[in-house]
Amino acid sequence: MKQLLSLPIVAVLFAVSLSSCKNDVPKEAKYIPKEAGFVLVLDPGQMKDKLQKGGISIDTLLSHIFKGDSMDVKDKTRIEELKNNAGINWSSKMFVFGQQKSHADNSTSNTFSLIAGLEDADKLATYLQKQEELKGKSITKEKDYSHVSTSNGSMLAWNDQQVIVTMYTHTLKPVYDTTAMTFKKPPPADIEAEMKQEVAHYFTQSIKESLADLSVFTDMFKEKADGYVFTSANSSLAALSMMSFQLPKLEELIKDNYATATLSFEDGRILAKSTSYTNQLLSSVLKQYAGPTVNLSMLEHYPSQNINGIMLAAFNPEIFGGLLKQLEVEGLVNNFLEKSGLSSQDLYKSLKGDIAVIVSDMGTTTTEPEAKQDERSMLRKKPVGKMILSAPVGDKASFAKVMDKAVEQGVLVKQNNVYKAGNLFTFMGLYIQADDKNLVIASDSVTYAAYMSQSSKVAINKEALDRFKGKSTVFYFDIANTLNGFSKDAPAGFQQSLTTAKNTFKDVLATSDNFDGKSVKAALEVRMQNEKQNSLVTLTSLITDIAVDMRLQAKREKESEEKLFPGGVPAIIRTN
Repeated sequence: MKQLLSLPIVAVLFAVSLSSCKNDVPKEAKYIPKEAGFVLVLDPGQMKDKLQKGGISIDTLLSHIFKGDSMDVKDKTRIEELKNNAGINWSSKMFVFGQQKSHADNSTSNTFSLIAGLEDADKLATYLQKQEELKGKSITKEKDYSHVSTSNGSMLAWNDQQVIVTMYTHTLKPVYDTTAMTFKKPPPADIEAEMKQEVAHYFTQSIKESLADLSVFTDMFKEKADGYVFTSANSSLAALSMMSFQLPKLEELIKDNYATATLSFEDGRILAKSTSYTNQLLSSVLKQYAGPTVNLSMLEHYPSQNINGIMLAAFNPEIFGGLLKQLEVEGLVNNFLEKSGLSSQDLYKSLKGDIAVIVSDMGTTTTEPEAKQDERSMLRKKPVGKMILSAPVGDKASFAKVMDKAVEQGVLVKQNNVYKAGNLFTFMGLYIQADDKNLVIASDSVTYAAYMSQSSKVAINKEALDRFKGKSTVFYFDIANTLNGFSKDAPAGFQQSLTTAKNTFKDVLATSDNFDGKSVKAALEVRMQNEKQNSLVTLTSLITDIAVDMRLQAKREKESEEKLFPGGVPAIIRTN
């Protein structure tokens, strides 16, 4: 059964290699309810030529993954059967969407569905009837579609144009019996009936009930791309209504906030561009409390030539007060904090709004001889690295009140006018120093001293630094450098995958702008080592190497089981 349910995932791989299609508003949108929390779209037509130009076809992929033993031959035959005889239109877009619902009994249901195009509905029905996993299952024909339940919680449904694979779960919560004063297990949900109702809605809903009626979603496809992502905050509204404590205007603040993103595989890089669209209320808050841009001087003197990651953020701390006012809970929060001698303003005004996190020199090392527990402990590797978190102080009086409260709680200690780590943070291996100018959390005292002396010059790509200018948040991660730090201690079964990964990825750059009056724009770029090869070709090579490693590892584990238990692994071992 698991093999059958995994076939739709394999379908994405086929579609990438076998299809081409136009870039316009997709007809599949009418099957997706407006309540969907996310939608992921792959446009195989945009990716087909890129793979073919890189010398990759479905045949070369299969020959690389499947090496020819009996297990490989069987799996390869199943995939070929799906590709050629299932009646699926591999030239159409593929959509994955999810939806979460809250029910009256405080339980939660989750639905995940995949939509693919269909060329021949009769051919699909014939294919399904031949599957061993579906023996004894009957195909039900409704007015607008047909469907078959593949297992408890999964269903295939189709009409003349589309096939939809749906997986459904409903998590129930124990019910408290006030008489017996104990929790009781509720009666099981009727998964089959609920799933049928959900799937029926896909095929019978009106256009106004679907994402085809939402311009933010449909306009996303005007930009040529290999993939698309859509998210909606509306999926959380039902959960908010079930909260025991209702915040005024919280629903108004969250409702109708959307985000869209495009994904493109280009030569030497994977590029994702996103736009977050905010509703009128949230837009007014973002506009009123517009933030500054990142302070690059905070990373300029970091003491390392071996940077692994950077995160910088700049914001107007007053925005937190603005949100509390809009939610009409500022007085409530202040009343709660009054007992501790603080106010909400003390909390958000204590810092200026500039934050920098820098990580470097990551890797593994052996246990120090003085920390030896036994001979085995000396063989274990432990992760090491350096880190700085720096945040300039905002209002000095507010900062002092917050830090003094931390001293009262034993979290920090105060020596003259300097705040340092208490026992808990010291036990965690963190070094903390804070005065009326800066709050700094470091991995160790040596790194802190070198950072504050400003005698070093950080080694980071100049192109990356130039891209950071004028942004509200930035993120940088050196993939190649980080993998190199851990590669010598990688599991033996995945050395090929790790080597390919090191030769594939260079780094990740992500930035976001401040609110422009209508939306917030962001971009993420994954840069490859091979700048001339299309990133989809490069990535596909990595994925196939991982697939090969996983299959070889599975075979080794199976062979070990057969040697240890020639008659099969006893059930008591498998269940434990």
